[in-house]
Amino acid sequence: MFSRPVRRVPALVLAVALAVGLVGCTGIPRDGIVYAGNEVAPDDNPAPVFLPSRPQKDASMESILLGFIDASSSPENNYQIAREFLTPEFASAWDPSIGVTVDDGTGRTLNELDASTTLVAVTPIAEVSVTGEYREVDATPLPLRYEFTQIGGQWRISVAPNGTVIDENTFNDVFSAQPVYFYDPGFRFLVPDLRWFPRGASAPTKLVNAVLNGPSAWLAGAVVTAFPEGSTLTADAVQVVGREAMVDLNSEALSADRQTLQRMKVQLAASLPTGLSVEITIDQNSQTIDELSSAGPIVNPRVDARALVLRGEEFGFLAATGETITPIDGLSDTIVGLAPTAVTLSSGQGTAAVLAAGGVYVVRTGDDPQLLDSRSGLLAPSIDNDRFVWSVPANDPSALLVYDPAGEATALQTPWPEATSITALKISRDGARLIALLGTGSQTRFVVASIMRTGSVPTGIGAPVLLASDGGVGLDATWVDELTVASLSTLTSGTERIVAQQIGGVSGALESPASSEFIVGSNSVRDLRALSSTGSLEVQRGVGWQARIDDVTLLATQQGIGG
Repeated sequence: MFSRPVRRVPALVLAVALAVGLVGCTGIPRDGIVYAGNEVAPDDNPAPVFLPSRPQKDASMESILLGFIDASSSPENNYQIAREFLTPEFASAWDPSIGVTVDDGTGRTLNELDASTTLVAVTPIAEVSVTGEYREVDATPLPLRYEFTQIGGQWRISVAPNGTVIDENTFNDVFSAQPVYFYDPGFRFLVPDLRWFPRGASAPTKLVNAVLNGPSAWLAGAVVTAFPEGSTLTADAVQVVGREAMVDLNSEALSADRQTLQRMKVQLAASLPTGLSVEITIDQNSQTIDELSSAGPIVNPRVDARALVLRGEEFGFLAATGETITPIDGLSDTIVGLAPTAVTLSSGQGTAAVLAAGGVYVVRTGDDPQLLDSRSGLLAPSIDNDRFVWSVPANDPSALLVYDPAGEATALQTPWPEATSITALKISRDGARLIALLGTGSQTRFVVASIMRTGSVPTGIGAPVLLASDGGVGLDATWVDELTVASLSTLTSGTERIVAQQIGGVSGALESPASSEFIVGSNSVRDLRALSSTGSLEVQRGVGWQARIDDVTLLATQQGIGG
């Protein structure tokens, strides 16, 4: 199946949570816990988030089993309390770091196979890998085997799966999400790779190691790191003194020149919780690392908060209040003259990719429009930071053409051979990723994939990663911010549904305004906009949607302010 279950989250809760960088229905803070003024040792958390009960004397096998599952939610002191439920031999062999199975906590069943063996069935809603990568999964029961033996007359677990099982509510208390960052190949942007780790003093160490170990597999080849190959920590922990993370690297980092050291520091500082600064040493030797001499990389590119619309004979930015439209000098009149059905405005607002009756055009400030793609049935085009225009027919998802700034076309091989239609293809504002809303027959598939480049030239698309959707007929998709995307679909009931998801995080469904056909992101989920089939521009108000202005012909996509 292409679609996967979507969490049902009240619209306001989801909007607030994703807008301020929280992850999960109850909101998981992105920042880890750091205690000012203390030198923190690894796995030494002075304020435990969750302290479970220890084994009780003469407890039954079932009590020991449930107590162990409960205690394995606490990583304090290397899961010390959880290991008390295990035999001494198995306590040292059990590896809780292998990953986390997250369930809703309500569907667990126990089945005794014999006098010393029990199967526990859990229904996962998500998994977290050993590297902190979070993935929502289909709710299929998973059997877990536990074996018991008696030690001094007390039941203890002698065999159990590696990893931990945590119910959703406890997971929200124990784990936090933080993006670790890598550079686009031109070092102009920092591209996020969301990771989940237990809160506490060990979080900075895990985050630094995540940076040093490289990006998630799906991003490999599309992003780069500033760290020389083979760079590792010299100790088991990142020491935090006051609000400064002390990162000591091995001698492999000695090959870094001045600019590389600067980029390394910027990359680490962005990847650690807000408020932590970074000091990098190499083999315990201090390094003088000043600020980047050129402009630093852009993190989470923003767009103009005003809606960009075509209304009547006016194309431009809609005033925050009222109906005044401010045109874009050198672009708006030309765009209006094309009678467009879709527009994507480049970062810097000097170029636009336009879909009109003749096909896909590129419009540059002060120039006549240039026809790029005259094929029929084209989607709304996308444009990246290097002014490459992406165009594909709706009924032929494999026929993707990318036009360079000179107007030359290159066919780019797509990684979705099974798709028979495509409803949306949108490039991220950092240019390193894309989202696509695909169809095979009656099924919808919402995916994210990386973009490989040689220099600035797109050369390939990575293996797609499946995102959440409601399983209806896909209508549109959009980027909301650097981590959040949204899709719009029509359900079998005939109603529209918007699904928002953080890439590498949770998803949630939003009620959609009636008759929605297009959605466009701004800078947060709360600022997501929809355009109805009647030309009504809809915005979120309170827990629902409200018509902002009527007679809108199209709602344009923006790729950023600067660039």
